[in-house]
Amino acid sequence: MNFDACEVIALNGLPSEQQQRFSDWLQKGYSAQMSYLRRFADKRADPRLMLRDGAKTAVIVLFSYNTKWQQPQRLPQVSRYAYGMDYHELLKKKLWALLKILQQENPKLRGRTFTDSAPLQERYWAATAGLGWIGKNGMLINKQLGSYVYIGTLLLNAEVEVAPPVQVKNCCGTCTRCIEACPTQAIVDNALVDARKCWSYKTIEAHTCEKNAASDENFGQPKYIFGCDICQNACPWNKKAAVVQHDEMQILPLLQTLTHEDWLAMSAEDFEKNFEHSAIKRATLEGIKRNVSKQ
Repeated sequence: MNFDACEVIALNGLPSEQQQRFSDWLQKGYSAQMSYLRRFADKRADPRLMLRDGAKTAVIVLFSYNTKWQQPQRLPQVSRYAYGMDYHELLKKKLWALLKILQQENPKLRGRTFTDSAPLQERYWAATAGLGWIGKNGMLINKQLGSYVYIGTLLLNAEVEVAPPVQVKNCCGTCTRCIEACPTQAIVDNALVDARKCWSYKTIEAHTCEKNAASDENFGQPKYIFGCDICQNACPWNKKAAVVQHDEMQILPLLQTLTHEDWLAMSAEDFEKNFEHSAIKRATLEGIKRNVSKQ
């Protein structure tokens, strides 16, 4: 499966302090118009409910997208996580393959795979499993991989004998580079992000919620037209992170050439063909063109 890190933990309910932290985040309006984050509160509080017969174990994996080649800075920028294959498709495929292997040993084993697609606090559980710590920008940071990682989870209906997870020390220290780098001042407190100000939200999620959201305020207009990596690029741990060679994550050649004019001239047919297996399609062509036009 070629995962870059993996840990297995016994599942429990989400601690009350973590539930309260998320509830406070919602109450302050920091979730912007993402109303889906208020759904399935019971499953978010207790991931064991996500399997019909009860989830007992979580296999949590990291898959790095810190590849060598990047976009030329002169071009409209796309967040690095969307350079290659859509991570939802990729990680679910790999996790299902892992489940099939485990079922060869235990045919009664049942499971579900998730990657940024369920009411599961993935970063919290990954940190709990010892795969890193939550940085001041709210991202999971792994000492070897940095924060340029996807998190995938396989929930199983069987108990697995595992050693207690080794908690990783938060190594952000007094560093505030991610906070200082954010052009919209979206990081309002330690590991607390106000999505209403976040450029990534404005260029992706907001297209279904807030018309012309990317141009509501002038935040210095970051060059990103899909997502934003500014806080991650500023993180010292990402400057030390291992570069990976995953073929699925290598940058689409087209992203190394598309200019403002090319994006604005792109037809719906070409958009679907070019980004059929890319996370970029989430923003829609209309949304991308709106973002490009505001540069």
